[in-house]
Amino acid sequence: MKIYELKQQQQELLDRLFWIEEGQDEKTIIELRLQWVEGTIERKLSYLTSVLAEAIALSQLATERRKIAQERLERKEKQAKRAEEKLREFILSAMRDFDIKKVEGDILNVSRYERDSLITPNEINFNRISPEFKREKIELDKTEITRFLKNGGVIDGFELVKKDCLRIS
Repeated sequence: MKIYELKQQQQELLDRLFWIEEGQDEKTIIELRLQWVEGTIERKLSYLTSVLAEAIALSQLATERRKIAQERLERKEKQAKRAEEKLREFILSAMRDFDIKKVEGDILNVSRYERDSLITPNEINFNRISPEFKREKIELDKTEITRFLKNGGVIDGFELVKKDCLRIS
């Protein structure tokens, strides 16, 4: 019997009990049935609290497992990124050592190219840097400095070097 059915039965018994006069046998029977219904309701509610406790525990377990799985995925992602970086460095180094410009693979193609990379001094005296090479936040405009150095300009402490890079397509 479901709780709502028991609640309905309890209400019917209470209604009948209200109209019965003191000392009648039917009153005693109704009171006993009422006690049984109320006891059944309590047992069912007690059982439902056990089910609720289990549901709460399962929910907490699922949350913990999700956290553990997330941490594992994050560790695997970091491992994969480190492996990718090391493989990129190794491939670039091998291509540089053997003067290979392009490798066509089964899944992807890799080509080596050079780009300008600016090396800046450790300490910079911003007062000595021309305003055209500065941005609003008082930081170096590395793009302009690189362009200036490429065109033969000289800025104390800066130099332009070639840097190998990989393009994956």
